[in-house]
Amino acid sequence: MNRVFLLATLLLAACGPDQVPATAPEPAAVDQQPQVGSTAAPLTGFPCDVRDVLQANCAGCHAGGVYIRSFASRADFLQPIQGTTLLGAEVALRLRPGAQAPMPPERSQKQPTAAERQLLEGWIQAGMPAGECGPLLPR
Repeated sequence: MNRVFLLATLLLAACGPDQVPATAPEPAAVDQQPQVGSTAAPLTGFPCDVRDVLQANCAGCHAGGVYIRSFASRADFLQPIQGTTLLGAEVALRLRPGAQAPMPPERSQKQPTAAERQLLEGWIQAGMPAGECGPLLPR
């Protein structure tokens, strides 16, 4: 209790009475995984916005086994290729304009928008966090 009083006193002295927040800030959500003892399954799929972009632009070739490099699930993006490089990192490189082997290929009629490319690259750079949407479906 003395520590709380000391902290409040220091806060008032440093900020002045008009600058002290009315309520304590809400703690940030540390993890979106279920709490211990929860019956909910941990998230393992794609974030839905990421899945939507992948489904619209990539699933036609990469979820149906048309190409050697198939990816239909988030787990596929987390697999190492060429040593320790993750598939997701390779996808991020190929999404960039001017890439040596761009994806989708330049001849493809369907190309992701700049915003869609940015969304995918941001997700990959963030470590490909899990979401609630399932795998890609072959088209």
